[in-house]
Amino acid sequence: MEVESIIIKITDTGTGIESENLIHIFEPFFTTKDKGTGLGLSICKRIVSRHGGNIFVDSVHKQGTTVTVELPVKNTI
Repeated sequence: MEVESIIIKITDTGTGIESENLIHIFEPFFTTKDKGTGLGLSICKRIVSRHGGNIFVDSVHKQGTTVTVELPVKNTI
């Protein structure tokens, strides 16, 4: 059996992300916080993309967020 990709899901039950902000979360310098640069998720997306993968965020405001990272597996056998 050949594995084509690995999927990693991280879920929390925090405050979630408001829908109007969700479309911007991967943009450099976008933040809703008082502190921080707004670069974290844009850097994550760039790293995952350079490895041929994808990153997705599903969030419901006041209920929580799930981040899914899908990375291809390079078989060397």
